Amino acid sequence: MTASHFVAQHIMKKKLIILVNRESLCAYSQSNDLLISEYPSIEKINVDLQPSRPDPTICTDQDGRFPGGSSIGYSTAMKHGEAHGRISEQKKRKLSDLAHTISKLVNDEDCEAWNLAIPAEQANQVINKLPIEVQQKLTQLKEGDYTWLPRKEVNRLFDS
Repeated sequence: MTASHFVAQHIMKKKLIILVNRESLCAYSQSNDLLISEYPSIEKINVDLQPSRPDPTICTDQDGRFPGGSSIGYSTAMKHGEAHGRISEQKKRKLSDLAHTISKLVNDEDCEAWNLAIPAEQANQVINKLPIEVQQKLTQLKEGDYTWLPRKEVNRLFDS
C-alpha cells in the first residue's frame, strides 16, 4: 500500500445518516474529506421503500361479508369475516421491510459507519432484524422522528 493510498483511506470517511418514521425513510450520505474541507458534505439518497415480498394480509376475510351456510338447507344469512391478527402482521412486515431497506443501503453505499434516528417504539425491533455486520457499523442511535428535518440540519443531528 502506498503512502498516498493510506492517507486517502484514513482522511476520506463515508457515513450514512438514516431517518425513519412509521411511513417513510430518508437517507443521506455524508463524506468527510479533510483535504478539501473541514466540514462534511451531505447528499440525499433516493430510497424506494417497497415491500420485499407480497403482503397476503392486504385482502383477508375480514374485508367483507360472506354467505353463511346452514346445516338445515340453504341460508341467505351473511356473516362477517374474522380478524386474524392482520394489523400486527402488517406492522411486523413493515418493520422487516425497513430493516431490509436499511441493510441494503448500508451494504450498497459501502459506508464505514451509519447513524439512525427512529421512533423509540420501533428502534429495537428494527435493529434486531438487521444482520450483525450492519449492526456493528451503527455508531449513533437517536430515538424520535426527524424525517422532517431540512438537509442543512441533518448534519447537526448527531453532533452531540
